Amino acid sequence: MKLETKYDPKEIEIQINSYLNKIDIQSLIDKELSSYKRTLGFVEGPPTLNGEPHVGHLRGRIIKDLWFRYKTLQKYKVVFRAGWDTQGLPVELQAEKNLGLTGSKAENIKKVGIPKIVEACKDLIKTNAEKWIKVDALLGMSFDYENAYWTFKDAYIEREWQVLKKAWELGILKEWFRVVAYCPSCQTSLSNAEVNQGYKILEDPSFYYKMRLKEENTFLVVWTTMPFTLVTDELIGVNPEADYAYISIENETWIVGNDRLNDLMNELGIQNFTVEKVIKGVKLDGKRYLHPLLAMIPGLKELSDDKKVHFVVAENFVDASTGSGIVHLSPANGQEDFDTAVKRHVPIFVPINDKVEFTEKAGIFSGKFVRDSDLLVVEKMKEAGAYLKLGKIKHQYPTCWRSNHKVVWLARREYFYMIDKLDNKPMNAISNVNFFFESPKNRFVEIIKEQVPWCISRERVWGTPIPIWNCTKCGLKEPLFSRNEIIKRASKLPDGEQFELHQPWIDNIEINCLKCNIPMIRESFVLDTWHNSGASPYAAFSDDEYEDLIPAEFLTEGIDQTRGWAYTLLMENVIMQNKDQSPFESFLFQGHILDEKGNKMSKSLGNVLDANKLLVDHSVDAIRFYFMWKSSPIESLSFSLSEMGARPYQVLSTLYYLHVYLIQNSTYDKFDTKNIDLDSIVKSNNFTMTEAWILSKLQSLVKIVTLSLDSCRLNEGAKELEDFIINSLSQTYVPMTRDDIWDDSMETLERRNVIYAVLGYTLLMIDILLHSYCPYITNYLYLLCFKQKDLVLLESWPKINTNLVNNEIENTIDKSKLVISLVNAARMKAKFKRRWPINTVVICTQDRNLLESSGLSEILKKQLNTMSVDIKVANFSNLFEKINFLNRENLVSLSAKLKVNKIAPRLKNDLKNALESFNQVNYGDLFDQLNSKSNFNLKHMSGEIELSLDDVEFSYTGKTPYIMMESEQENVAVFIDTTRSSKLISMGLMKDIARNIQQLRKERGFVPTQILSSAHISNLDSDDLLSLENYKNELAYYVRVKQVIITPNKLVGIEYKEIEIDGRKILISVQ
Repeated sequence: MKLETKYDPKEIEIQINSYLNKIDIQSLIDKELSSYKRTLGFVEGPPTLNGEPHVGHLRGRIIKDLWFRYKTLQKYKVVFRAGWDTQGLPVELQAEKNLGLTGSKAENIKKVGIPKIVEACKDLIKTNAEKWIKVDALLGMSFDYENAYWTFKDAYIEREWQVLKKAWELGILKEWFRVVAYCPSCQTSLSNAEVNQGYKILEDPSFYYKMRLKEENTFLVVWTTMPFTLVTDELIGVNPEADYAYISIENETWIVGNDRLNDLMNELGIQNFTVEKVIKGVKLDGKRYLHPLLAMIPGLKELSDDKKVHFVVAENFVDASTGSGIVHLSPANGQEDFDTAVKRHVPIFVPINDKVEFTEKAGIFSGKFVRDSDLLVVEKMKEAGAYLKLGKIKHQYPTCWRSNHKVVWLARREYFYMIDKLDNKPMNAISNVNFFFESPKNRFVEIIKEQVPWCISRERVWGTPIPIWNCTKCGLKEPLFSRNEIIKRASKLPDGEQFELHQPWIDNIEINCLKCNIPMIRESFVLDTWHNSGASPYAAFSDDEYEDLIPAEFLTEGIDQTRGWAYTLLMENVIMQNKDQSPFESFLFQGHILDEKGNKMSKSLGNVLDANKLLVDHSVDAIRFYFMWKSSPIESLSFSLSEMGARPYQVLSTLYYLHVYLIQNSTYDKFDTKNIDLDSIVKSNNFTMTEAWILSKLQSLVKIVTLSLDSCRLNEGAKELEDFIINSLSQTYVPMTRDDIWDDSMETLERRNVIYAVLGYTLLMIDILLHSYCPYITNYLYLLCFKQKDLVLLESWPKINTNLVNNEIENTIDKSKLVISLVNAARMKAKFKRRWPINTVVICTQDRNLLESSGLSEILKKQLNTMSVDIKVANFSNLFEKINFLNRENLVSLSAKLKVNKIAPRLKNDLKNALESFNQVNYGDLFDQLNSKSNFNLKHMSGEIELSLDDVEFSYTGKTPYIMMESEQENVAVFIDTTRSSKLISMGLMKDIARNIQQLRKERGFVPTQILSSAHISNLDSDDLLSLENYKNELAYYVRVKQVIITPNKLVGIEYKEIEIDGRKILISVQ
């Protein structure tokens, strides 16, 4: 490798990857960490291998790699293994799509068979894993892929079963008939966490109808947003404490919620009605009603004939303030409805199959998808005379996080973890976990407090099978939680003892009932994919590793994982340990990645960026730095390619060229940047205020970046690095010392060596500090400029050297940077180029250190490009004292105006005359008199008024020839003398020409340190030619040539370039 003069990030990546492929990185790390602080555990939040990585995946991976590199530099041994989420619904659905299957689950199995689907799943995860590993390689990830965990492998599944076994033993695992969220498209149940990921604003029917009471000629007015549930209607609910009105409408009596009466009548378009009486809802409890569609629904009719259903229940959960105040209850399709039915010993009528179609028990609705039955139900209710009104309503309703279909709440037999049986263990477990930020912590805590039963069973093919066998004769259930247990109990092993644990092979095994000795049937369920990945702290490690590495030191995933992976990790570890033990010491939740306009990225919108293409086409270091620099990790990040290519790229290119600057100059003086003895340099007589300042600033940088990484304020660390590289190093220290470096006499060699050493040491520290963010450029620059070890990763994280901290010098130079900024602003106001020297800069400040700082004046003279600097220290406590000081120094011209609101009450009708007279006053005399006597008598046409300081508002500007700029916050004002003598004009012309010749050197490919033969200047007018002759030696110094040749006309054989300076066309050349 060679340090090229031009920054080419993609070439750097090629060269570093080539270098890394030739060395054994892990062996080098192991050797370096032969004595280490301690081992840190890490569990990868496994990406689901149903697709390729996109830009939304990159932030999390960068943070993980940053953490690994940071901890390795701190001499911790980090077990940093990759992990792959390979099972579950997302993978199975994509595999079916790859097979061209479009039918239901049952149809697909019938068409190709389970082995074919399983094979397609394995092919899919293999293909996508290769794509992910390729992207990881481009991104510079440090994962250990050889020891990665794969959630579909038998060894992993067996260990996952141990979590299930522990839950079984503790009574937390429960088979339960309960209402669950069910996706009709995916044909599987969903957990509460999955449901909460998919709420959307959707439009549903708003249906009002009436049900006749059996013993009275009275109708209950009922409201529902799901008409299809009338097929499974079993009860009608009212609120026991609410008021209900009996109202007469024509020849009928209706019962409606009293609070909704007037609004409901308006909604139904009914104007004429009479309230007969009002009763409490509790009095309706037990009254039976007639279902208008009973004759069409045989299964429901059978229950109704037995008087097991169709009566009113008064329950507190009924909201009497919506709809009609009366709701119907369908225990098959609602949890509160279900709980009420169980409490009232009502049988649950569920005429719905796995396809979410009505069965034969639903009569005329049989074979129809339940949600497609809404209009048919409404039509039949109209025919039965029970219809009142059909409208539409928009409300929040859950959709499947995979298919986006509306979920259906459905009573089914499933397996659950009864989270409430864990008591306070989960809450206690996270009490000492570091979540870095309060908002995601609070969100996570609230989710844990819910203690909702976790449905862990799924009705799919590709997943971890639930290893519980049932006897169809006696009902015995037998769990077998390991391969050995299964082998011992098997009467037939058609696939041998090394059978695969997936379907269909696990179901080929024959296990006879211990009581009946007949073949048992395994539960057809697989485990929730979140259970699969949530078992990783235990399942991904051996017993010894689990003991040593868990709790993991640090985990990070997206903010949506508060209900996903983070939740399942915690619950499964608490179950496994049977105590309040979190599997992680800290957890950083990350915000989502949005497009440039702040929109969520999705394929349908066409705004998803492919990760592979992004990394191939753009600087990886810039991508990594941008993701960390742009915003706090918990905030959403609006990704912009143009923004990434601006400031983040500038930071890295600036860093690169600082290294080039160092090496080109230090090589010229034969200084070895790989052997810097900073201790001796600090003691050198040539160690100046500028070196003390940059090294002190460096200590602050080390402190802030370390704290930022420890607290996961990764953006703050990036911003500090940006500020130091651009503002402190490139725009301050290098310009302050450039003239010293360019003085190539032997007498000043020691001074130059001090600068090389300090600059080299500072850049080395930056390479280490920035390495976790940007591994390619830092490795490249370290190896070529400072190599002590085979990788920058093998270096040690910088520690603060308190001997180098000098707050007084930091404050002084920082104040001087403010002065430079103000002077540059004054130059812009005066339309003076920065290259034009000015005669005098006057600095007025309250900081006496500026006046007393040794060497600061000379630094400022160079930086401000001025012939002299005059620092004036002022003591003032208010604006008037400040103006008095500036006026006394003859630096400002004063202006003033009367405070009308103060003097108007005293002048009444004479205000106009007073204002006219005030405009004739000499403001300087006014100020002096107010300053000396505290009053001023203003005479006007109608009399006079005595003015005090409170009556007048003074302002000021620079007094000719000064232009003034100030920082009121810092109490600093600068004045630049705009007088331009012929000498200053000539010096300005010389520096303009010098800049253009320096640019020409770059264009012609000359090395900056190379002293060339000559520079040629031609086409000057006689005055410019004569004045420039006096600056030939200085110009030769600036452009690093042996001689400057100035001629009226261009010379033959010289290749000139035409430039324009202030409207003059001049010819220049360098060779």
